[in-house]
Amino acid sequence: WRSLFREPRRYGVVRDGAAFVRTLGSLGSGDRNFELDCPAGVCVDGDNHIVVADRDNNRIVVVARRDGSFVRTFGSEGAARGQFNEPRCVCVNAAGFLIVTDTFNHRVQMFTRD
Repeated sequence: WRSLFREPRRYGVVRDGAAFVRTLGSLGSGDRNFELDCPAGVCVDGDNHIVVADRDNNRIVVVARRDGSFVRTFGSEGAARGQFNEPRCVCVNAAGFLIVTDTFNHRVQMFTRD
């Protein structure tokens, strides 16, 4: 089991509630250094990437699980397809689709790995 915990402006991964592994992220809205503003949901996809719903930046952030390096972000604020208004939960289904709850657009969006 893995769990996430939050210290002020720091996020980390703990294995089995035991030893600290690494810190992922810091407060911000940029792509460098895995910047986040109120991460709300997290999952690991089939490519072994950590996928985070970055709620207040209205986007999804993807980093490599192995070393925490930045992979990509997608989404922006809005109501069109691929845009979000406070994404909160993310998961990957058996077919490999990423599913995101889009809170204040009152919908759930589904994405391919591309």
